[in-house]
Amino acid sequence: MINSLHLGNFKAFAETQKIPVKPITLIFGANSAGKSSIIHSLALAHEALRTGEIDLFRTDLGGSSIDLGGFRQYIHRRQANRRMDWRLTLDTKKLQGRLNELLEPVSEITAGVTIGMPLDDMDQPMPGTSPQVFSYELESEGKTLLRMSRRPAGHLALDLLTHKHPVIQRIIKALLEGFTTTGKITEEDLARLKDPIAEIIANLRAPMGAFFPKGLKDHSTEEEGEARQLSLFPVSKGYRQEDLAKALRFFLPRTLDELIRELNSQLQSEINRLQYLGPLRSYPARHFAFAEHEDINWYAGGGYAWDVVRRNQEIRGRVNSWLGDEEKLSTPYELSTKNLLTIDDLDADYEKIIEQIEKAFVENDWTVFGVEEGVQGDLFGEVYNALSKMKESESNLSGIQELVLLDRRTDTQVSHRDVGIGVSQVLPVLVSAYASHEKIIAIEQPEIHLHPALQAELGDVFIESALGRSKNKFIIETHSEHLILRLLKRIRQTTRNQNNGMPKISPNDIALLYINGTPKGSTVQELRVDERGRLIDQCPGGFFEEDFEELF
Repeated sequence: MINSLHLGNFKAFAETQKIPVKPITLIFGANSAGKSSIIHSLALAHEALRTGEIDLFRTDLGGSSIDLGGFRQYIHRRQANRRMDWRLTLDTKKLQGRLNELLEPVSEITAGVTIGMPLDDMDQPMPGTSPQVFSYELESEGKTLLRMSRRPAGHLALDLLTHKHPVIQRIIKALLEGFTTTGKITEEDLARLKDPIAEIIANLRAPMGAFFPKGLKDHSTEEEGEARQLSLFPVSKGYRQEDLAKALRFFLPRTLDELIRELNSQLQSEINRLQYLGPLRSYPARHFAFAEHEDINWYAGGGYAWDVVRRNQEIRGRVNSWLGDEEKLSTPYELSTKNLLTIDDLDADYEKIIEQIEKAFVENDWTVFGVEEGVQGDLFGEVYNALSKMKESESNLSGIQELVLLDRRTDTQVSHRDVGIGVSQVLPVLVSAYASHEKIIAIEQPEIHLHPALQAELGDVFIESALGRSKNKFIIETHSEHLILRLLKRIRQTTRNQNNGMPKISPNDIALLYINGTPKGSTVQELRVDERGRLIDQCPGGFFEEDFEELF
């Protein structure tokens, strides 16, 4: 549903950059150009919505991999008198219900905020203050729909409502034709409502939420009680404009409030779909069943992925296929599980068996162990029977599953701590792709510690996860030309109907974004791709220096 992110005055970015977001978005460029800033801005919004804080350092999503350092650190060039611009564009055709109805005239809607410090008369941050949301704006098709700005009292006030915008025109016509006796609203009626709309704007206020405003309220209460009792507002010929204005004063603020609330709820829902995997995946503890799940890097470091593999047999099977495939990682290892027993389980059955043995010796009754009545078994035989009983009872004990790697060459169980680092780095990437559904998955350097052939194979993993049944969306920061080339190859094969069971992929399914660091701030350049998987735009920065005719 997200079509693009707009980002300005954040870390490496100065002027606001449009960042297209497709099912597979690849971000590449030189080191320290600002590639990770895009992902970090999403993590900031995710944490702000979760906590209501803007002056953020670490985030729950990013663990220790994302350290924003607070507003004075993440604002561009650490100039605290700047204001960060953060906006998100949604595809309105994928919206549901009332929101889809209200935004029907447009194909996209962009909502965003500016964040900054309160400034004194010298345009410097006021001492002892914290960053705040200073404005909120809705925009569509290059035109502002509405704009709010912060007032000293702490709320946002509506500064602009573009009554000629297609969305506003549709809302006004629908309200007046549906809730008044007028029947039909003309262009002349709409033109004469300009002044009443200006009066409505003057009374509208929006309390701030965690990151977005909490709807929109009309502070004017004049004639509201009477209006609430009416099913239809009467419109007379002699007072047509006055009656239409009266109806609009009642209905328009409520509809705008509904629009903002529904849209912000959708924005929050989209941001909450975000998952993040950092550039360095960590090993969980050797005895994984007892790993500390409260580790701050449990998700960002990929520790959770091992837990998914341990618990989910289907995902474990898919990962094993990738690990063992001769054309992929081709390792001799297979992930498996084994059951552990707690000391409490063993103690309980041990005590029970000992009690039975003692009773048998006292009463000379061996039938409890399966020995025929009157037949005296020797002590060894009875102990053997007792232990056999204990073994049979193991199926009733509460087991704990431990994840192990089986070396198929020697049929030996080893720990994930005993194998190459490549397995530990790629497994969380595979699990993110295989186990997630309808998520936005941000990954930094998925190719780390993989040789070139395997970097290319990851391209197929992302294609299957994004364009197959799982419908995930990937935002990937990468240095891998091999990964990019695999996607271009699959586009070419799709055009030739040679995709061999792979999901079809077109140029509209990928965004190749080159981040160019400049003295004035980083810029985002989208590289266009044609149907034959070739770059239309020349790639800067030394990427793809080879002759494309030779490559393809």
